[in-house]
Formats: sequence, C-alpha cells, structure tokens
Amino acid sequence: MSLGSTAVLDGLLKDYYDDEWVKSGVNDLHPLKDIIEEKMMDKKYGGRRVMYGHHVSRNKSPFATGEYGLFAEADVQGHIDITVEARKMMGRTILTPEAIADTADSAMAWEDAEENNFDRLVIDLARRDELMLSYDGRGVLGRINAADPDAATTVAVDSPGGVTGSTFGNRFFRVGENVAAINPATGGIRAVVSPITAVSADGTTITGTNIGSATAWADNDYLVKAANATVTDPLDTEYEHWFWGLLGIFDDGTYRGNYGGGDRTLWNTLNTYVNASTGALSVDTLQMLSDVMDQRSGGITSLMLCHHSVRRLYIKLTQADRRYSGEDLRKPDAGTLAFKQGDITMGEVPIKAIRDFPYGVLLGMDVEMAKLRRYVSTKGEWVKDGDGRVLVRSGTGSTARDAFEAWYRMRYQYWAKVPSAAWRADGITGATVTIARPLGD
Repeated sequence: MSLGSTAVLDGLLKDYYDDEWVKSGVNDLHPLKDIIEEKMMDKKYGGRRVMYGHHVSRNKSPFATGEYGLFAEADVQGHIDITVEARKMMGRTILTPEAIADTADSAMAWEDAEENNFDRLVIDLARRDELMLSYDGRGVLGRINAADPDAATTVAVDSPGGVTGSTFGNRFFRVGENVAAINPATGGIRAVVSPITAVSADGTTITGTNIGSATAWADNDYLVKAANATVTDPLDTEYEHWFWGLLGIFDDGTYRGNYGGGDRTLWNTLNTYVNASTGALSVDTLQMLSDVMDQRSGGITSLMLCHHSVRRLYIKLTQADRRYSGEDLRKPDAGTLAFKQGDITMGEVPIKAIRDFPYGVLLGMDVEMAKLRRYVSTKGEWVKDGDGRVLVRSGTGSTARDAFEAWYRMRYQYWAKVPSAAWRADGITGATVTIARPLGD
C-alpha cells in the first residue's frame, strides 16, 4: 500500500505564492539629504560657472587720534571672487523587450520591470547623493592599508571616505563595483582596475580579481570607484567628481585647501573652526565650540550632525542627570528620544544622527547664516534622444543587442556662502562602532 503523502503526490502540487509583494528590502532612507533639502535654497547654475563676491577683510582705516593728530591712511573693503563648478552623476538601466513584455501584465508579475527599474534607479542615485553629502567631494572610498598591496587578491583598507581611521575601512566598498587606485601626490591613476568580489565581515579588507596583479598600487593610495575594469584615466573614475559634501564645505583646509578659488590659508573667512584632536567628548568642549563660532562669525549653533556612535557618547554625558528624572520611578526608562531615532538636544539644538557621517566627527552650524545653496543645472532627468524617447537600443553595429537602455542624469553642486558659520570637532574618541552595512549596499 502506498501512502498518499505530500512527498509522494508532489507532482500534483503547485507552488503557492503569497500575494504580498515585498516592495523593498534595502535601506532607502536618506536622512541627510532630507535635512539639507529642507534648509537649502536652489539657485540656477549656467554659463561658464557661477561666481559671486565674498567679503574677506574690513577697511583698516578706523583710528583713534588726538586733536590735529594724524590718522591712518585710507583703505577699502576686501573682496575676492568665489566660483562654483557643477558636477554630474549618472545612472543607467538595461532591459530586454522580453522582460518588458512578460512583466507588463500584473497577473503575471509582481511589478512592471520597466516601472520598477526606472523608479529604483532614481532612488539608488539619491542613495549615492546621500553618501556624497557627508564627505569632501574627492570620491575616496577608502585608502590602501598594506605595504605590499599586490601580495594577494585581498588587500587591507582603512580611512573610510578618506577620513583617517582604521575602523570599518571597507565601509563604502560594494561587491560588483570596480575600484581604481589614485596616487595621492599626483592625482594620477595607477595601472590595473579591479572588480570587487568580496568585502570582509570585519570591515578591514576587500577582495578583487585583479588586485594580485596591481603591482603599481601603493600603501595609502586613494581607492575610488571606476566606470569599468579597463579604465586608464582618472576622468573615468569618481575621483574629484563627487558633489561637494559637508566635510569639504565646512573645513579649514584639512580636506579642501581651496574653496571656490579662494585659498583658505590666506582668507580665514572661508574657514570653519575645526577642533582637530578633540579626544573625549564633553559638555565643556561643546560649549567652547559654540562660543568660538559666536566669537569668530557671530553664528549661533542651530543644528548638529554626527554618526550614531558619536550621538551615543553625548547620551552618556547626560546619563547621570537622567537617572532620577523619570515621571514615575516605579517604571524607570533608561532610554531617550534617540532610541526611537528622534533628535536629542544640547541647549535645545537638535543633534541628528546620520548613518554615513564620518566617524569621530561632530559638525555644528548656523543654518541660516551659512546660506546653504544647491546650484542646479539639472536637478534630475531621464536622457532623451532626438525623438524624445527615453529607451534607446543598446549598442550599435556588431555590438548591438536586442535590449533597451535608459540613462538618468543630475548636475549641480552643494555649497555654503558663509562656511565660517560652523564648527567641527574631529578626532572624537571613545565611541563604539558596530560593523553594520546598510542593507542593499
């Protein structure tokens, strides 16, 4: 006698699909971009470049004099021209006509492939934009941390985002992307570009198919994303092509010595006050930084930004004061608003945690006085051919394939007209960083 079990009758059974489509399993939040867009003014970009005058020095003639005494020679206000160069980011997707046709009917597919890929590409571009906003515009993913980088196909990396530090060095590297090495002294590209095949779970290394043959790579080289594995020119990498982010805008020359053509060593008005080696975070240090900005520029701190690990250090500073402050001591609550990702405050000023922000850095700014700007040539658009079509044939001649490509582009630049209306605490120590990569990266 045969038992009519599901195993025996398997040929009669069909797969049954839950009709609930999981729209996205990746982290699509863009907290920094959302903050900046709220507080930033869009201005039109065009012509050769955007230029504006920047006031850098006072008239030095004011002079206390005695009756019939001499007084100082005449002087004028000092101004320099600041120029802003737009930068461009592009993305592309490719679909076969079969994929488009077979997913067009909602009864046959979870979602229309064309619509899904178009919408998701715009979101993915926004994700890249979010990363760029935290850094200095050079496009550095990390630095080589090995005396002999070509000793194997796996190489140690550190300084995520180009910011000195050994923690989570492979933080911004992604499997499937191509990486090139840039000589920091010259900005030239080293021979050999490698696809990334793995990133270590402990955050210390990347593995690439061509790294073992990259004999020209050197310790402390900048590692940047390349368009493909055959690139030989830095033009075809992301080096110096990212939008300028907050680390380059609000700086004192640590990362960007030149601000729109103005030399930060000559014009202190272009500098943000940076506390280079902050060490342990304290309330006194925070008050000092706020005071210094008031003394230098008259700015009043209205917003603070940092990574979650730095926010936790600030929470520790307030722990003793909160111990007995609960409304009902029979139901103690050790948490703060930060536990639900709300904003905790210092002197009523919000401290916002940003997932991509540099480790060990806290940035404070007077948002209104800083005059945050985005100079826009193209905020975002699908590239169209002469007939106005978005989908175009992939390849031509002997390289043609029966597929369609779509390209998306954006061209603008982030800026602050008064970068001195901010302060930055670098080198904050004592934070615990968890090696956790945003889902989808």
